[in-house]
Amino acid sequence: MRAQRSERSEAARDRAAVALSAHLTTLVTQAGARRITCYLPTPGEPDPSQFLQWALSHRIEVLLPISQADRTLAWAYHSAAPPEVGLHGIHEPAGPRLPASAAGTADLMLIPACAVDNSGTRLGWGLGYYDRCLAALDPAPPVYAVVFAEEILPSLPRDPHDVPVTGAATPAGIRSFHIQTR
Repeated sequence: MRAQRSERSEAARDRAAVALSAHLTTLVTQAGARRITCYLPTPGEPDPSQFLQWALSHRIEVLLPISQADRTLAWAYHSAAPPEVGLHGIHEPAGPRLPASAAGTADLMLIPACAVDNSGTRLGWGLGYYDRCLAALDPAPPVYAVVFAEEILPSLPRDPHDVPVTGAATPAGIRSFHIQTR
């Protein structure tokens, strides 16, 4: 997946970012969400930056993740302030940290993923930050994995700690899965 992502041209990434922004805007608007989680992209990830600017201008509260040494996520509000480089060299928001439980106050979660399958199983990048975050939320808000369309696969192995996501947001559109809730 990383290799596929890195092979995208800059023009293809730009087109994908514009399309993703439109679909995320529609998803958030239709959900009536006023507080969401999202992320600052790493190179090659689906880029929600244009959407984040829209959310900021429409007064949608956006919580962005901060990786902590204990492999949990703290959160901070998205703002116009430049991001900082975090624990794993990933851009993270500047500003006061909120506890991991802050994600439970969101109306909708948009989270990065490597891939997702048709039953909502999400494959991350192996450190388990989002697995721990989602497992701690009860009840969890609707959760959409943000991936490219070709990263929605027929099936993935599901471990006991995996919490299925509600759907996937891609530059090609939004897809909801029929999942059993906890």
